[in-house]
Order: sequence, then C-alpha cells, then structure tokens
Amino acid sequence: ARLLEAKVAENLENINQLRQERSMLAADHKELQRRYAKAAEEVTRLKGEFAASQTSHDTRRHELDLRTLEIDDLRRALAGQASELERAAAERARMAAEKGDVARTVAALEADLRRVRRDAEAFGRDLKALRAQKDRMEEDRTKAERAQKQAQAQIRVLREELDGQREKVREAREQWRGHVCAADDQQLVTLKQQHNRECKGLMVQIKYLKAKYTRESAFRCDLGYQKQYLLGLMARLERSEEKILAAVARIGFPALLPNPAPKKGRTKTLRSVAYIVLFLNRTRRASEQWKQHRASKPAIEAALQDVRKRRLASGTGTTFATAQTSNGRRSTGSHPVKT
Repeated sequence: ARLLEAKVAENLENINQLRQERSMLAADHKELQRRYAKAAEEVTRLKGEFAASQTSHDTRRHELDLRTLEIDDLRRALAGQASELERAAAERARMAAEKGDVARTVAALEADLRRVRRDAEAFGRDLKALRAQKDRMEEDRTKAERAQKQAQAQIRVLREELDGQREKVREAREQWRGHVCAADDQQLVTLKQQHNRECKGLMVQIKYLKAKYTRESAFRCDLGYQKQYLLGLMARLERSEEKILAAVARIGFPALLPNPAPKKGRTKTLRSVAYIVLFLNRTRRASEQWKQHRASKPAIEAALQDVRKRRLASGTGTTFATAQTSNGRRSTGSHPVKT
C-alpha cells in the first residue's frame, strides 16, 4: 500500500510538472507568433523599400548609360580630330624629311659603289692567291705521291731482301746440318745472335718505312680534301665575282674621291681563332710523332751499313760466304731511304 501511495504521489508530481511545461510552451508559442507577425511586417516594409530603390536605380542607370554614350561620341569625335591633326603634322614632317633623304640616299649609293669596287678588287686578289695556293698544293701532292711510291718500292725491296735472307738462312741451316766443320758451339751461338739482331734491325726498318708510308698517305688524303675545299671556295668566289662585275656594270664607275677612306681589316671571329688553335695543336702533335718516327733512322742506317760490312768481311763457309757476299752486293745496290 505504501508502494502504491508513493507511485501515486510520484505520478501526481509528474503530472504537475508536465502541466507547468505545457503552460510554458503555450507562452513561448504565443511569443513566437507575435515575433513572426512583427518580422512579416518588417519584411513587407523592406520589400516595398527595395522595389522603390530598384526602380530609382534602374532610372539612374539608364540616365548614366545615356551620358556614357554621349561621352563616347564626344571622345571619338575628339580622337578623329586629333588623328587628322597628327596625319597633317606627319605629312608636313615627311615632306620636310624627303628633301634630306634624297641627298643622303645619293651619298649612300656612291659609298656603296665605292665599297663594291674595293670588294671586287679584294676578291680578285684573293682569287689569285687561291689559284697560287692551289698550284702549290698540286705540287705538294705530286711530291707526296712520288715519295709514297718510293716508300712502297723501298718496303717491297726490303721485304724481298728479308725473304731472301730467310731463305738463305734456311738453306745455310740445311747445309750446316749435313756439313761437318770444326766450328764450336760458341761460334754457332754468336752467328745465331748476329742473325737475330739483323732480323730485328730489318723489322725496325720496315716499321719505319711503314710509318713513313702512312704519313705520306695521310698527307695525300689531306691534300685531296684541301683541293676539294679550294675548288669549292674558288667556285663560290667566281660566282660572287661575276655578280659583283654585273652589278658594277649596271651602276657604273664614278670618279673616286681624292682621299678615299682606308679599308678596314676583316675582324676575326671566335670560331676562326678556335680553328687556328686546333690547327696549331694538330700540327704540333703530328710534328712530334714524325720526330719520334725519325729518331730511329740514323741508328737503323748505321746498323744496316755495319751488317753489310760484316757480311762482306766475314763468312763461315764457302757457300754461306758466297750467299752473304751476293746479299751484301744486292743490299748495297738498293735505293737509299729518303726523308
């Protein structure tokens, strides 16, 4: 019973609390309705003011557009008058400048004519120099071809001589195998060492002649390329000379001034300087390589003469001595090495 009374009391308390909340919500609802009505009236008033201001704004915007169009028309009219004034001033300035341009044009044409004549004379001198250089290059190429043929002949003779020496050595060895002599082992060792040294000397001489032949071949190829370059350059200069002579013939040669302006030298570009430096470096390297190849030439010639003298002066047997004597005569009658 107490529990039921407590629950009833609690329910009554909840009911009272809910009634109070309902009263508060009803009061809030009335307040919100009042505020909504007031806000609706304010919105209606603002809409009316906005419509009135929009109408006034459109009217003023239309008036502003009309004023802007009038200003643009006035500006175009002013610009047209200014452009006409500028054209008139430019026409007066042009007519005033034409009088001085005619005199300057005549003076410039006379200066160009004098320059063309000087260039034609310079081209003529350059063409003569190139033709002389071409003749010198032809002579150098002929000399190089002769030197190359001589080197080839010397290499062929030396190879034949080396083959003959090897054949004679082989025959001598066969004769030594069947020949009984009083020579001891020390003499045989000495002869073998001498033969090896002679063969090494011949190989060194062959290498020297091969290097000389390679150098002459390179010179010949370079001369061919130089000839092609000079022929192309001469063809271009001849065409330029024909054009210059035709232009001069059309214009005519006026009398030169008593004190012509001195001819300015041709300015060197960075590319030409770089080409000169590369050419000097390559020439220096080629000269050093050729000096190295020629360094062994005196020793080769001295060793070759020494070998020939020893072959003529000494011998180990009748057949071997006869072979050495004939070999020495043929070696003595061969062409000397030319530098």
